[in-house]
Amino acid sequence: MPAGLPPKYVDVASALRLRRAAANVMGIVVDVWGDPYKSSGTSFCVTFTIKDSNLTNGHSWDGLKIKYFKETESLLPPVTTGDVILLREIWVKVMHSQPMGVAAQDINIPWAIFRPDQDPTAHIAPITGPVPFEPTYAEKSYASSLFAISPGTFRIAPAPKPDFARLANAASRSTSTTQRRFALIKDIDDRQFVDLIGEILKIHSSDSEKATLYFTDYTENEKMFYYASDNDPNLDQGREGDEYNYIGRQKKKWDGPSGRMIIQITLWEPHASFVRDNFELGGIVRLKNVRIKGSRVEGGSLEGVIHTDRDNPRAVNAFRVDMKDDPRVQEFLTRKAEYLEAHPKPQKRKAEEDLRSASKKANTKKQRVKPPPKREEGQISLPLASKAEVLPHVKAGADCNARQISLYDILNNKSHNHKSPEGIEYRLPFQNFIYFSTVRVVDHYPHRLEDFAVPQEQRSLGYDEERDPAGARTIKKWEWRFCLLVEDVSPPAPGQPKARTKLFVSDTDAVYLLQLDAADLRSHPTRLHDLRETLFTLWGNLHEIKTEALEGGSKFPDLSFLDSKPFNCCIREYGIVCSHKRDSKPLRVYEDSRACANGDCFGWERRLGLVKTTIH
Repeated sequence: MPAGLPPKYVDVASALRLRRAAANVMGIVVDVWGDPYKSSGTSFCVTFTIKDSNLTNGHSWDGLKIKYFKETESLLPPVTTGDVILLREIWVKVMHSQPMGVAAQDINIPWAIFRPDQDPTAHIAPITGPVPFEPTYAEKSYASSLFAISPGTFRIAPAPKPDFARLANAASRSTSTTQRRFALIKDIDDRQFVDLIGEILKIHSSDSEKATLYFTDYTENEKMFYYASDNDPNLDQGREGDEYNYIGRQKKKWDGPSGRMIIQITLWEPHASFVRDNFELGGIVRLKNVRIKGSRVEGGSLEGVIHTDRDNPRAVNAFRVDMKDDPRVQEFLTRKAEYLEAHPKPQKRKAEEDLRSASKKANTKKQRVKPPPKREEGQISLPLASKAEVLPHVKAGADCNARQISLYDILNNKSHNHKSPEGIEYRLPFQNFIYFSTVRVVDHYPHRLEDFAVPQEQRSLGYDEERDPAGARTIKKWEWRFCLLVEDVSPPAPGQPKARTKLFVSDTDAVYLLQLDAADLRSHPTRLHDLRETLFTLWGNLHEIKTEALEGGSKFPDLSFLDSKPFNCCIREYGIVCSHKRDSKPLRVYEDSRACANGDCFGWERRLGLVKTTIH
């Protein structure tokens, strides 16, 4: 890293250690994640990575990833690999365990791009935006020093003269090699676009924009990485993904097939969310338009990728298969059966599977003897979601997770049913309970984030109201007040939809959740930006989908592409005065507060709120 940082700037290493702070940074663009694209909302986005040290180590994961949003593509920084870019007051926060610099659409984050001529002594003329400005002398000097340490691969070489004969031959080859066709893993090669049918062995989805699929069709290709299962003769090889056996034996058991039968396929949105939500491990899937490419590591294996369709961003290239009439599926099942017959599992594991199978059959037999599909009220549905599925950055308080209960059982709590000494059965409108459950967000109210905080008038201190009633003044204090529509993650009873309910979030419970104080969000764009980024962790692309629907004149967004994930939370049950009373005249002090003219109403309504839950 060169010396001489401009005043008030931090190096990339320091920016990576930030958690929630704005910073001025400069660095060399080492990776650009495709062309600018339209986000799910109204903005355009460009994603790139910058570094100012370790520029020759062959990777970009140790740099600072930047996501820059703007309402029009022309205002985005037109970065290319090798540029030096400065960013002033960009917000750095942790997303999915990784630090990231984010420039929100509604905030102007100044940027300047330096591209020197081939002559290193030439004047550096920067491109600036989104509002033109002149970088300082210190910023220009630091840009020059960055170019001085930049490896040759990052330099922008002069454009070569076109070889039209070579280009014509390449175009001819491209037409034949990139034509999409159904293929088996054994037949694929670099620079192909193919359709595949096979089994999902594993899904890694730590990134908000993509997922990695481990996929097999039980055919072998020498250009694939070698995997060894527990009963493989080559078990002593290195850990999964360690081709040269540097790390030692893998700690985690590999349950998939041995050999070079597995390809890693990167799925970008919306394909990633669709596969996560609609397929399970061991499921058979058809993948369309998979681009085959070689690994970036020299001598590495072939990989696959399915990009977002630019012409139709909502198009999904993953499909369920016809198990009966598709001959390709039948051939796949035959190959799998032949492999499993030739590679039997160890007896110990087989005995364990037989035990699980017998237990499953016994449970099935019990269900046939006692057939009612509706769950018993008060039943605890465990497990609601595995640790791998729930959001790791949303934590529920330790004092409310003594027992886990599904949302369905919360809404139908059997303990609310009572019988009087006279034998009259009745149901309490609410009880003061706190539950521990796992849910996912499917909607929010109000529709606009600017309305999540409301003003509350309070008496100012330091005056005597009796002596000077006219001097009594009020001040405005802003308070969080919003509502989340959540959905049960437990499977519903046959023929019934998933349970849904509103969770109210307000005041100190909201501050605990967001780790943010309320404010006038229309007058404080930075606070609005923080709120948006924090809630993105909780509900994924929900707000973008809602914003797009509202701008299109609809209050009913299409949630088929919603990628919100389950999270553990504490839910408080409490009561408020019923709406019948609120709509009538105030009660006198001697009147029975339980009285209500509306039938059997006890004068109270049940509500559920989100409490003791925080987003880290």
